[in-house]
Amino acid sequence: MALFARREIPPATSNYREYGPFLRRDFLGRCAYCERTEEYLGGTEAFEVEHFKPKSKFPDLICDYKNLYYACRGCNGHKSETWPSEDQISRGQRFADPCVEDPYVHHLRECGDGTVEPLTECGSYSNGHIRLYRKDVRNWRLLRSQARRDLPLLTGVAHALEQYVSSSEGPARERAAEQLAAIKRHIEEAKLRFSIE
Repeated sequence: MALFARREIPPATSNYREYGPFLRRDFLGRCAYCERTEEYLGGTEAFEVEHFKPKSKFPDLICDYKNLYYACRGCNGHKSETWPSEDQISRGQRFADPCVEDPYVHHLRECGDGTVEPLTECGSYSNGHIRLYRKDVRNWRLLRSQARRDLPLLTGVAHALEQYVSSSEGPARERAAEQLAAIKRHIEEAKLRFSIE
């Protein structure tokens, strides 16, 4: 899953929204929380600059790049201005920070039905407030799982077609080359849409 690395060093600005393009690259065009991609959600319009520590409670961090995340509107809207109390933090109830730890390794486990199961108090808090159990997110996880299962088969078919195209001639070769191109496009689209390496 995702543990996002900060690679960008943007120039300082007093308007946090100007960090959007830098965050987009740091978060690989994916939501920091649900991991859905721009390709899946229909482009950059579905994403916002999110304050990990909320603006209302941490006004000194409003334009601190390290406090800004790239998030889909759904996750950003659900997380909103929520932040755990000191008592909750002492009990492990906090938001998983995808720039520090991989939430889907340490705090949450994806289930076969597309839901996520909290493994820790942190996972329970994150899942409960960001609502990672939302139907649209569950459906994306199911589609991503299917794509992960299909890609090795499609890659094998593409390899077989490449061999056929390189060793044949005539109209059959042309049809096979067209099929090969279509399968390769499908593979690349699936990799982008579901962020599959």
